[in-house]
Amino acid sequence: MMRGAWCVEQTWRDMMMVHWRADPNKLARHVPNKLQLDLFDGHAYVSAVLFAVDPFRLRGMPAVRGMRRFWQLNLRTYVRCGATPGVYFLRLDTSRAWPAQLGRLTYALPFERAEMAVLEDREHLAVGVVSRTGDKASLSVGFRRAGHRMPWYEPMEGSLDAWLLNRYTLFATAFGVVVETRVVHKPWVVQPAEARVGDARMLAPYGCEEMAFACAAETRTARIGLPHPARHPTHSPDSRSLAR
Repeated sequence: MMRGAWCVEQTWRDMMMVHWRADPNKLARHVPNKLQLDLFDGHAYVSAVLFAVDPFRLRGMPAVRGMRRFWQLNLRTYVRCGATPGVYFLRLDTSRAWPAQLGRLTYALPFERAEMAVLEDREHLAVGVVSRTGDKASLSVGFRRAGHRMPWYEPMEGSLDAWLLNRYTLFATAFGVVVETRVVHKPWVVQPAEARVGDARMLAPYGCEEMAFACAAETRTARIGLPHPARHPTHSPDSRSLAR
């Protein structure tokens, strides 16, 4: 069971990810001092994660009306708090006001309202995102799924794939305090994909360099706890044991 009750349950569908190496010096400027930028073989990474949420519900309640099938784009990097690995969101964009407000107020996450256009067929998925805020940050990515051409697989321990994906703690800051939120779901199963980036102004502040790889991910239902002040444990717990 999760330590503490989960608060939100979401099912993530049609997930696509693209990962870039990033300049750690530029990226570190956007990470709170109380968190350590995590590196893999000396490299920092930034990932764009696109998915459709369907359904979305709060604990003890049915799926929220009007919250079915909305798209979200998360831009994240990889950090540690003490010995605990996790993700730190640089920004989260969604076209719906309600999840953006919940994310900001409850989880202290940098959600933004955005204009999002998603075109999808069996093999291709293309997304264009333009922030509604003053920075007008934008990103457009076209994905091509592998279909039957490539197998699905669970990332092997010690691989870059596993290092990027197998993280079950979200870190944020609220009033100068680092808070952590636990997320639990079944292990990721992914498949290689192709990605072509068009407009990349959203990535510019973070020193994104070489694209490492892109992948599709199987549908997952995630349960998300409530944030609490981050601890600095001397070991990192196995997230899979926290909830089923």
